Amino acid sequence: MDKKLHYEFVNSQTGNVIAYLSLSVDMDEKERTGKLAKKKAELAVLNKLYIELIYWQYPDHAIR
Repeated sequence: MDKKLHYEFVNSQTGNVIAYLSLSVDMDEKERTGKLAKKKAELAVLNKLYIELIYWQYPDHAIR
């Protein structure tokens, strides 16, 4: 069974979670960071937000 790391993307102005993403634990760190950055950029465009207003975190453990 493929284990996953679960992330949530948060709008830092409101504190609201705006999206979730699950990635395989087998993925190397560079690839994982790239996918998280790509999702952050997509969410900024979709939600018409400045990209720096969005951060990702493990649920209840901020990465910021």
